[in-house]
Parts: sequence; structure tokens; C-alpha cells
Amino acid sequence: MKKISEITRNVVQIAVLGIFLFATAPLFAAGLVKLDIDTTDAMATLGNYDRGFYTPQVLHLKPSGGKPIENPSSKLLHLRAEISEFSSHAWLGIDTTGGKKDTTWGKNQDLTEDALNVLQTTFDNIRENKGFVIVRICYDPWYNGRSNVTPDHEWVLKHVKQLAPVLSKNTDVIVALEMGMHGAYGEMHSDTNITYDRVAEAVNLMLRNTPPELKILTRTGNYSAKVLGFDNWGVDFNIDGEKFAEIAKAKGDTMFRVGMFNDGYLGTQYDYGTWGADCNTSICREEGIAWLEKYGINTPYGGEALTTASGYQVINTPEFLAYEGFRTHTSYLNIQWNNNLIDSWKKTQFKQKDFDYDPSRVDSLTGFKYINDHLGYRFVLREAWMSDTVGSDRILRAKVRIQNVGFGNLTWNAPVRLAVLDDLEGSDLEMCPTPTYYDLPDIDSRNIHSRTISIAGGDTVMTFDGNNEIEISAKIKGNNKTRYQVYLKIGDIAFANRIPSGIGSCGIEQPAAYLGKIYFDESVKSSINPRTLPSGTAQKKNAPFVQRERHNAIIRDGEKRYRANGATSR
Repeated sequence: MKKISEITRNVVQIAVLGIFLFATAPLFAAGLVKLDIDTTDAMATLGNYDRGFYTPQVLHLKPSGGKPIENPSSKLLHLRAEISEFSSHAWLGIDTTGGKKDTTWGKNQDLTEDALNVLQTTFDNIRENKGFVIVRICYDPWYNGRSNVTPDHEWVLKHVKQLAPVLSKNTDVIVALEMGMHGAYGEMHSDTNITYDRVAEAVNLMLRNTPPELKILTRTGNYSAKVLGFDNWGVDFNIDGEKFAEIAKAKGDTMFRVGMFNDGYLGTQYDYGTWGADCNTSICREEGIAWLEKYGINTPYGGEALTTASGYQVINTPEFLAYEGFRTHTSYLNIQWNNNLIDSWKKTQFKQKDFDYDPSRVDSLTGFKYINDHLGYRFVLREAWMSDTVGSDRILRAKVRIQNVGFGNLTWNAPVRLAVLDDLEGSDLEMCPTPTYYDLPDIDSRNIHSRTISIAGGDTVMTFDGNNEIEISAKIKGNNKTRYQVYLKIGDIAFANRIPSGIGSCGIEQPAAYLGKIYFDESVKSSINPRTLPSGTAQKKNAPFVQRERHNAIIRDGEKRYRANGATSR
């Protein structure tokens, strides 16, 4: 925080070892206290399941008698729902016994109420499991890689319109829709029914029939470009070009809703054909990544990382991801594929320093752990200033600095709230008091952005550094002469900070950032109360003061008032 940092530097400059001096008048006028909290990343793998490594699970939807997934295989599920029985081009079984049984095929028909209910129940079960899901829907029976299974285009469009209401109803658990619908594995290849125009029409139909919260991904940058209205990709798909600016203006927010998934990730410098080799006719890696960097800032990106094909450049390393992952905002990968590559990451030490993730500090910092912990967002509370005492105006004010050290950002608008609960430090209660929550609707959690990287010719500059300043003001309830614990909650997201000691078992139950404690005193007229600075080094009663603790300058105030009312020290 620029302003706060300047204040801190000024305070440190005037401090004399062993002597308490007084802060500058503007700081008193703000009435904020810098809190003595642990602001390091604990380097723990967090249970935020709208990002990370996923587990795939297949759901076979039938006209009748289908069964939903009752036990999702992980908290982040890759739901591979297939509707092969609704395509006359999809063969479900084949005669391999010399003519003793017939080959069976699907049938072009509307999706039945039974099939849609099975899909809905599966989403309900994922929600009940407190999980999230990446959805892909296609016509490949049991996701076995069969070619030419996509039905005639008119049926694809019908099915899109029939699926849209169910998808729209479940955006709270859907991380993204990988718009399969076409080809083997739903990856838009191995099918003569696929054209760029047909894919674009189907995706745009889904966009029109679903809410903005549903992010829709195609298999390659070329397909996404066609969806957005580009034709001459080698010339026009340049985020700094006039044509791109024209289309971006026309598309508006849709530009930030369409992304891509990558099931050839890092296997070659072209990601197995995901990016083009001929930049005149296709979108090459740098153009595509520049697009994801700017327009995929709150759109999920991920897929399956692969081993390197023979003769190609090796880029599937944790160190490469520690650079490019921040540009693409990579948020999810398949834990099962490629298993050989995943195993190699688990056996290889991470070789570079990245903020708190420093190999010199940890004996077993593997490449896998670094990737696993940095997929998507990762919030670390780096600094907090807060009202030490809340007066009769009941206004609690705070400033916090959150550093997002993950590859990406939140892809959904998680509500931001303060949680305030009685400070029962040292108590051993069977049930903790219920926190009182105060919504902070003016704070958009999607804007807690990660590191930015600039490319200038051959130079690469990692700026970051993901520092996000947030100002908080909330009118709270409270009992006079009472102390409270305060937490910053973003959805139910776990922060990377260590759980602080000395706040009691009730505080540990909060999946949030612990800010500190406040004292409620109605005898104080205003929570923001400019005070007259004392002269010399004499400290007047209840006046704030600066205390040197190692490298920090801690400003204290409400402690004396709290103790004056008969309480013990913090």
C-alpha cells in the first residue's frame, strides 16, 4: 500500500531504539493501528477446490433409467458427461464375435427429462459434497476416443438449447464449461461433422442462453477466435491491432467470458497443435498467450499436461510454469494425465525461488507441490491496519494488503465480508459463538489480481507483485466494554497465512484472514477521532504510540483503554 508504506517509512525513520515516539498527525487522524500478525505464506496446500488438480469422472446419460454420480471422486471434478445415445452417428457397441450380435447405435432425439434430471442430480451431489466441477459434454460413448460420433448440426444446436437451462441453474458449482459437443473426447477433432462455423454457432448459442457467470471454453485459440468473430487469425488476432480492438468493443463482456482448454499442454512448444507453427494462418503461442493474459484474467484455463514428444522443445517443467502460468492464469490440471509427467514433478525439486517458496528454506519442495499450490489464486495477507477501538459511531475501518501469489485470479465473484465474534481467548467452549457478518459489496474479489508480466522485445519483466490494497468501512454491532476478534472472509476461501496462535479454538474455525482484535467503547464519540499530539516524549493517557518490534513499527492504542476497564493484557 503506497500511502501506508510511506507512513511506515516515516515512522521508522524517526524511531529511536528503546524510546517510544509518536506517529505523524495524519496517521492519528485515520485512527488505524498496524496489526502485529504473521504475514508469511505457510506454504500449505489449501482446500480451495475451485482450482487445482482435478479428477475425471464419466457420466453416461440415457433416455431413461440413467443413474447420476452419487459419490464424486474428488472435490474438483472433471465431469465428462456424454450423450452418445442421442446421436445416430455414435455407435454404442460393435459386433466383435463374428456376427453373433448386432452393432448398436444411438438415435437422433431430444434430450429427455430423465437425462436432464440425472445431470441435475449429479450437480446437486457435487454441491452436497462441497465441491466444484469442470463440465464437458460430448457424444463420444464413455469417452473412449471414437471418431465421427457428432450428430447432424441441427441436433447439436437442439441439444445446446436443452442443456443450457440446467447449466444456468448450477453456476455456483461450475468452474467452467469446456464446450465439447464435437469430436472424440469432446476435443473438437477426429470428426467430419466439425467446421469452424458450426463450432462457433453452437458456442454462441450456448453463450446467448446462459448467464454471464458461466465461462465457456473451446479446445484451441482458433476455435475461440472464430466464436468471437475473427476470420483471418494470422493477421487480425493481435490484441494490439485495430481489428482486435473493433471486435473487442463489439463483444463487450463476452470477450472476457470465452476462453480455451488445453489438453496438449506443454507437450511441445506448440502444445501438440494447440498453437500454430505458421503464424500467418493460425494463432501462435505468443499471440494466444497475450490474449489469455489480458482477456482470460478471470476465466479458467487449464487441461492436461503432457510428456514431451520426441524432437521437440522441453517446456513441461515447473520452472517454465512458474513463468508462463502467471500469463495464462492457469487454474486447473488433470491429476491422472499424463501420469508419467505428474510423477516426475513429484520426484523433482523445484529449482527457483518464488516469494516464500524458496527451495533453500524447505528440504522437500517438489515441482509438483509448487504447481499444486499455485494453480489458480493464492491469497496471502501481507499487511493490515485497523481501528483499535470502535466508538459510539460503530464504524470499523481497516486497510489491508493482500498479495495474490497464485497463477490466476478468482473466476467468480466471491462475496467479501467481515466476520466479528466475541474474543474468548483461552476459553474451552463446546460451541463457539456465532460470528456476526458484515457484507462489503463494494469490494469485487475478482480484482485481487496476481502477478503481471510485461514483454518488451526480448525482455521479460515480472512486476507483481500481486499487491492489492483494500479499504474497509463497516458499521457494526457490539456490546460496550467488549473485545472482539475480526476476520476478513472472501467466500469460504482459505488464506495461505499461518493460523495465528492465541486466538482460541473459535477463531480457528474461520476459513478467512485473521485481522486482529478491536475494543468496543461507547464513551468514545468517533472511531476516527483526530487527537492532539503530545509534546516531547511524554505520553498522555490513551494516546497512540509507536513500538519497535524487530523490523516492524507497531502502533498501539486501545490496549490501555481495555486494561483500564479491568481486563488483562492481550
